Amino acid sequence: MQIRESSYGYWSSQPAFLAVACAAAVGIGSSARVPFLMIEYGGLGFLLVYLLCLLLVALPILVAEWSLGRWMRDELGAGFARLSQTCGASRHWTWLGRLAVVGAVCILSYYSVIAGWSLGYLFRGAGGFLANRDAAEASRIFLKLARDPERSLAWHTLFMVMVTVTVSYGFRDGIERAARRLLPVILLLALGFAALAFWVGALPEALDSILVMDLSRLGWRGVVEALVLAFFTLGLGLGVMMTLGAYLPASAPLVQLALWVIVVDCVFGFVLGLGLLALLQGGSITPGNGLALFFQSFPQSLPDGVVGVVLAILFYLLLFLATLLAGATLLEPITRYLMERHRQTRVFAATGGAVIVWCLGVGTLLSFGVTAELRLWGQNYFEWMQFLTSFVIVPVGALLLCVFVARVMSRQTSLALWGPSERLLHGGWRFALRYPARLGVVVILLHGLGLLEPFFALWETP
Repeated sequence: MQIRESSYGYWSSQPAFLAVACAAAVGIGSSARVPFLMIEYGGLGFLLVYLLCLLLVALPILVAEWSLGRWMRDELGAGFARLSQTCGASRHWTWLGRLAVVGAVCILSYYSVIAGWSLGYLFRGAGGFLANRDAAEASRIFLKLARDPERSLAWHTLFMVMVTVTVSYGFRDGIERAARRLLPVILLLALGFAALAFWVGALPEALDSILVMDLSRLGWRGVVEALVLAFFTLGLGLGVMMTLGAYLPASAPLVQLALWVIVVDCVFGFVLGLGLLALLQGGSITPGNGLALFFQSFPQSLPDGVVGVVLAILFYLLLFLATLLAGATLLEPITRYLMERHRQTRVFAATGGAVIVWCLGVGTLLSFGVTAELRLWGQNYFEWMQFLTSFVIVPVGALLLCVFVARVMSRQTSLALWGPSERLLHGGWRFALRYPARLGVVVILLHGLGLLEPFFALWETP
């Protein structure tokens, strides 16, 4: 069972592929939360557990996704059907590929709304309308934008048009070219933002709060939070990395490439997060979670004058560009699916996929206004979409992937899947998928479903 040649071509080089893979991982980043979670869970102890989870859980799954995509060279449904037949496994594994495509579509549907808000905030920040706001005013500004369906729809539509155009040009002329040009800009914007934030913020206090080793604050909850963060940092379980792997040559050193992606993503997220932390601590502002951190807590920390305007421009521009690149990689799996399954041209497939995403995104933006009170078991459409993708579809897909590669496939088959390079690492990779990675994803799934809370309560009871 040899890795066949790609009928669509290959990435132009390994650095080009790294740029695209890093773009897929660097989105509305989980890694930027690392400094904030270090404060909550004991500093360097949390950081050490986070790095171990990246190496033992996230890295093996990332390599598995690339190796599967490289062997299949197809859209994910057909690819798993062919691979299952080769392995003598049930054809029901075909649904694993389709589940990954569904996850990518659903996540892009609300990413696009959030990216549209970041573009709206870019213009507000450039106009000086965000600096020196108290908590009530920052909340009012955000809710005024989020609850205005016309403005949110306009930004959402503009973002999806830009993503569609990028993907329509192809994986090399579109996604690769955009990543090679925009990723260095994003990294420079992050460095510029961090340098300015360190200058005007409270960098010494921020460093003092994270450079501690207090294992008593880590606990099992901190370990699980580090595991969840490591898993979502690399955008695993979405079909994106498998689709990107379809354009990799058989000789590509997957482990080496995965380590580079982890390093770039961690450095980017930590620098960005430390800059945010320095600004917030300089203004004695309590950081919010998720969207509140970017659109409510951060504006409160902006100083008056030119410095505040520059900080706002740097932050929201890099947030928008990072999400644009991540959005393009998220649209690629559904584009490949429509191209191969329904024999459509790339332009038509990208447009059709974008229309599906756009329609689902309308539900998200309406969840902040018109349908905000329309709830099922206490959650609105946006909250359900986040829950189902982040804590059901994505971890279930990753768990099934670990089972398929480490249990269903024979060792000889997985060795052929691995390719000719880095053969000495194959045994360790297969072991990691079978034990730490699979067990880690089970814990993530249980945590997302709320089934670990009784355990936490028992452990934390004095």
